[in-house]
Amino acid sequence: MNNYAAVLEYDGTGFKGFQLQPKNVRTVQGELLKALNVLLNSFCDFSYAGRTDAGVHARHQVINFKSEKELDLYRFKWKLNCILPEEIVVKDIKKVDGSFNARKDARVREYSYYVVNNNYQSVFLKRYSLMITKNLDLEAMRLAAEKFVGTFDFAAFCNNNFHRGFTVKQVYSFKIRRFGGSLLVFKITANSFLYNMVRIIVGTVLEIGKGQRSLDSIDIAFKSKDRKRSGKIVPAKGLFLTGVSY
Repeated sequence: MNNYAAVLEYDGTGFKGFQLQPKNVRTVQGELLKALNVLLNSFCDFSYAGRTDAGVHARHQVINFKSEKELDLYRFKWKLNCILPEEIVVKDIKKVDGSFNARKDARVREYSYYVVNNNYQSVFLKRYSLMITKNLDLEAMRLAAEKFVGTFDFAAFCNNNFHRGFTVKQVYSFKIRRFGGSLLVFKITANSFLYNMVRIIVGTVLEIGKGQRSLDSIDIAFKSKDRKRSGKIVPAKGLFLTGVSY
């Protein structure tokens, strides 16, 4: 069997997340499987690096699948992009080692969240960012971001309804950068993420930027392992999967 890995991006607005779900629910994986079925008689071992939630986007999602066919990768990518809906595009595809698995072999995942801190939102950003009109304290938020770097139990920063088991994760970096005066990008990398983890962390940091909570509240939330001690979850539309490293 030939093993193929592809890098793709998608606008998650019209999807109920990446992962395949019951019939009549539109997902990114569902659209990919339909397109691959059209072009290949059979394939197997489909895998993906990150299970993005409903409304979350990706600029660098990685998938892999196996096929008996020896593909002309240039022509195959072209045909696949012609069949896929306009919200999904395959950026690159290559043949990889037979043991490669897009999910199990991923070592670092990177997510970025976009915030417009202004009294208006560009028409080209409305669909992909959160607008906050209150002036945010960038330095306070950067100090808050540093508290999340390291290996911790993130039970207070995830949706407890989906994580009743192992909630310890390692965050490698968390940076907040300002672009063009009003666009803030929250970029966080970790070995993996819990359900809603990034959106809850960003929501917590934004509350500190607004002066609604103290820096010490992060330490209290970590120690308590209580979701009620952390901030509100931010909307999915501002979140992107922006990198996967192997």
